[in-house]
Amino acid sequence: MKNTGNTNGGSKVPAGFYFNRNNWEIVTVSGKKGGVLPGDAKSDYLKVPAVAMLAGAPMLGAAFVVFLPVIGFALLAKAAWTKAFRTVGTPKAAHVRSGD
Repeated sequence: MKNTGNTNGGSKVPAGFYFNRNNWEIVTVSGKKGGVLPGDAKSDYLKVPAVAMLAGAPMLGAAFVVFLPVIGFALLAKAAWTKAFRTVGTPKAAHVRSGD
């Protein structure tokens, strides 16, 4: 049976990069003998080849640099639109003091 690279938390693994599918986290295991993946048996990890990490990291960084300002401007425009065209509710009755 072929190993697909899926391992669980708490497993002893060789050194490399592992992607946690539950919380989208990259875990690095280093050392000549490897190490143990964090988490329990419910944590599912996928081994990521080093070449994929070297190719993917600059692409993810570029996407972050490009889309972060776009998201910021979009949120600013939505907030301005909401504030400019919000519906006005009925006015509350003013509290009037009597007997002074």
